[in-house]
Amino acid sequence: MLRRQEAMRLIRTIASQAEAECSEIQDGPNVVLQISLRPDIELVPPSPPGSVPEPARRYQVLHVEDLDNTADLVYYYLRNNYDVLTVMTAEEGLKAALEKHYDYVLMDLNLGTGMGGLELTKLLRQTSEYSWTPIVAVTGFATDDDVKRSMAAGCSAFLSKPFLKSDLLRILHELEKRVINVKTASA
Repeated sequence: MLRRQEAMRLIRTIASQAEAECSEIQDGPNVVLQISLRPDIELVPPSPPGSVPEPARRYQVLHVEDLDNTADLVYYYLRNNYDVLTVMTAEEGLKAALEKHYDYVLMDLNLGTGMGGLELTKLLRQTSEYSWTPIVAVTGFATDDDVKRSMAAGCSAFLSKPFLKSDLLRILHELEKRVINVKTASA
């Protein structure tokens, strides 16, 4: 068992390594340590509703997502301006992507058993049809490491669950120029 001073030194060291704020309050014979940790990633403030312009045309979106409620939510958010096909596995996503070109791919990272979203992203990036197509990681994982792994795999953007409709539309709008450039280059 650690002695009090050893335990406090260990806690201070861990807090320092985590870049956390550590404060000590003397409460009689006891010392109360309070540690404040910052989030792992910078949180993007939500976009105000109605602040994202409508897309230039109706785009085709492939959504690879194993959870029905998220799939339904994305369809509901995009249905007015985008055609959305949702598949539940990476294998179905690969098949759909190879049968038809989509303007955007929304990719969940954790798809349960089988191939994951990052592996599918890497495979799609190896094809000429999807080498520049925007692929957005849409996931419940939200650490710096998750963002870095997503970008290293070839994702164009990262959207953490839960998200607002305006956040999803803003990301698609920001990537729209890339879609237009891909269409122009392939025409």
